[in-house]
Amino acid sequence: MRGISGVVRAAGGRFPIGGGPGKRGATRFTARSGSGSVSFSSASAPGSSSSSAAPGQGPVILKAAVTCAGLGVVGDVLAQTITNRSLAKATAATAKPGGKKGAGASSTAPTTPLDLVRTARQCAFNFVFYGPAQHFWYGALAGFFPTNAAAGLAANFRPFAAKVFLNQAVLGPVVVTTFFAWTFALQGKMSEYPEKIRRDALPTLKRGWAFWVPAASVNFAVVPLRFQVLYMSCCSIVWNYILSTAAGKNNQPAPVAAKKGR
Repeated sequence: MRGISGVVRAAGGRFPIGGGPGKRGATRFTARSGSGSVSFSSASAPGSSSSSAAPGQGPVILKAAVTCAGLGVVGDVLAQTITNRSLAKATAATAKPGGKKGAGASSTAPTTPLDLVRTARQCAFNFVFYGPAQHFWYGALAGFFPTNAAAGLAANFRPFAAKVFLNQAVLGPVVVTTFFAWTFALQGKMSEYPEKIRRDALPTLKRGWAFWVPAASVNFAVVPLRFQVLYMSCCSIVWNYILSTAAGKNNQPAPVAAKKGR
């Protein structure tokens, strides 16, 4: 033991104290020399309270869930606002076929209040499923398709292309079908789910692909891994708009027809 300590002191290393008695795997050794440094940290035993990976995972996943949920609210409110204004304009135009625009035409057009239950559904979906799923998904993609940060885009083209393809071929369909199922289940309309998938799944995916392919390309090619969930969550405001619009199609009221013979 005295010989080992002499070797460690000669190499400039140190044994830190504070792992605590009886805590296996808490020892960390760092040796420094003129040629560099070597670090070793043993793994904690299963069930040990000294685990370094487990405590950090919870807050990261929670942050991804909360961020995605908040941006989902923004996307849904944006979708409802745009849809309601379009319906109001269509209703006003139908009610005044002459096309004359009065001074108060825009203010008297009927408006639809925000459906807060619909917003809550999307918020809950993003919090429970979408945000955490993105966290693990992008981590898995980074593990299976690693890139060299020092290399250029040409050298990293294959992993970039694989990530973009899998993002659209796997994650996209999973999110669309799951979100439709979530929405219809909470509405008590699961009997309409198969028809919804047949009618709206592919058009929704096509709109998503048109947006996500360039957005995901930027994400995987430029954005560091630790910021990918945040970047894609910001981009998902547009995606949430697309999802919300697609899921709310059946709930949109038809424009009021003009009354004849006044």
